Amino acid sequence: MRVQSPETQDGLGVSAVGHFSMHVDNNGGGYKFFSKPQWVNGCDCDKCENIPRQYTIYGEFDLPTPPKGTWYDVWVSIYWSCGFNNGNSRVCISEDIHHRDYVR
Repeated sequence: MRVQSPETQDGLGVSAVGHFSMHVDNNGGGYKFFSKPQWVNGCDCDKCENIPRQYTIYGEFDLPTPPKGTWYDVWVSIYWSCGFNNGNSRVCISEDIHHRDYVR
């Protein structure tokens, strides 16, 4: 799955993703990839510069592919423009995204 941050003046794109989960309708089950944010695109607690606006999430999970026409939901939080506040902690802009689609 590919996520993208808005275009910003600071050049700090997708810095972290979190709360990534999936649910399949018709008793297809669900899967939580991770709950806490994870740094991506070379951003971490100490460095976060010239971060691309896009990030592709690759992940394997133990859900069988549902039949065509089955609806599913994906939720993910995207964090960008991460910088330091006056202390030593990172402050980011974030948005929670929900995507609903069906198997084609």
